[in-house]
Amino acid sequence: MEKAVQRRGLFLVTSFVLLCFFGLIYAWSLFIEPLESNFGWQRSETSLIFTISCVTVCIGMVLSGVLETKFSHRFILLVAAIMVLVGFVASAFCQTLLEIFVFYGVLVGTGVGIGFNCAINTSLKWFPDKQGIASGALLMGYGAGAMILSPLVTMMLGALDWRITFGVLGVVFGALILLGAAILRTPAPEQVAPLLAKAQEENIVASVDYTPGEIIRTPMFWICFLWLTLCTAGGLALISQAVPAAIEVIDPFGQNASALATATAAMGSVSLCNGLGRLINGFVWDKLGYRVSLIWISLAFSVGMLLCALATAAGNFPMLVAGFILLGLMFGGTMSTTSAVVGTFYGTKHFGINYAIMCCQMIPAAIVGPMLLAITQTGSGSYEPAFWTFLGIALASFLLSFPIRRPKAKPAPAQIPSLVPSESGVAGQAARP
Repeated sequence: MEKAVQRRGLFLVTSFVLLCFFGLIYAWSLFIEPLESNFGWQRSETSLIFTISCVTVCIGMVLSGVLETKFSHRFILLVAAIMVLVGFVASAFCQTLLEIFVFYGVLVGTGVGIGFNCAINTSLKWFPDKQGIASGALLMGYGAGAMILSPLVTMMLGALDWRITFGVLGVVFGALILLGAAILRTPAPEQVAPLLAKAQEENIVASVDYTPGEIIRTPMFWICFLWLTLCTAGGLALISQAVPAAIEVIDPFGQNASALATATAAMGSVSLCNGLGRLINGFVWDKLGYRVSLIWISLAFSVGMLLCALATAAGNFPMLVAGFILLGLMFGGTMSTTSAVVGTFYGTKHFGINYAIMCCQMIPAAIVGPMLLAITQTGSGSYEPAFWTFLGIALASFLLSFPIRRPKAKPAPAQIPSLVPSESGVAGQAARP
């Protein structure tokens, strides 16, 4: 048993690599220009593809949480591999917007969600004593994947065309997910029992495990859900339009031949800080507590949007990059918080499905964020008004961070009439503060 626990580092690294590739879905802005040039689609249409994929990632995560109760992690990752492979390859042959909505937006997005949730849930079961740091490290891979792989994808787009690039990505994705499925293991309860007991004693995770039905009946769940939605909307908005937003500042008249490469590098700063923000927030959460974690994320959101708005108005590229860095850190911190809040507030027993439910905040965020940014840019011809709008959203998230508290008790179960007397009159068990 001790030997198996010692191998948990291998499982962490394996999931990290898988999440790097799953995180490529955040590099969607690399495909905007090729698709718009090929088909003449509008920015609001190509942004909708990203929105659909973000929504279906969340749906895939919920499906993964449900499948986890009946199937092994290997079967779930096999399903993810097939969906991602078929989705990418079919996207390579698409001719209409509807086709890419279905193949990339639905199939790839759902497959990524299924694989993501399965990989992170399987690995975190080995780390009940290090929830914040372990989840931050894993999510760093998911956030940094776009940065790590973007240069390679950019080279492929230039040399191979976007259709062949999609096909190659599908084959590589499918093979890696299957390899990860073969390496990962799910721990037996007795293997991690001492670590879990220590974590509960040190108040790292909740000593009471909430079921999915119980967490949605706590008011604090909905406050956290709204706060996460606001922050995620800002992060997804920037990620979906980072390259064209940078080009507007670098080359407003379309005369700079190197503008695309420079803009891609700027997007890389978002991806890098997206990954770093997840790891940094893991340490902040474990060492300084959730209150500090929530406040710094909202502050980074506010200052980052302010810098982007001022930079776009003044045509100041270094200031824009500074804003991108803060927003990348903010978004990464938000994703890390989503995982940490579930384990810390609601326990680890039902982590997979509870985490998937909390991640559904990405659905309204993915709808509101990228579309609001794209519509505002289309209507005004500039990203500046959108950045000011999102500054208001950031300030709202800052105010909302203060009422968030750890739930003090599980909600009382619904009273169901029964002819059999209960063994205990206790309605619920008090949770650890």
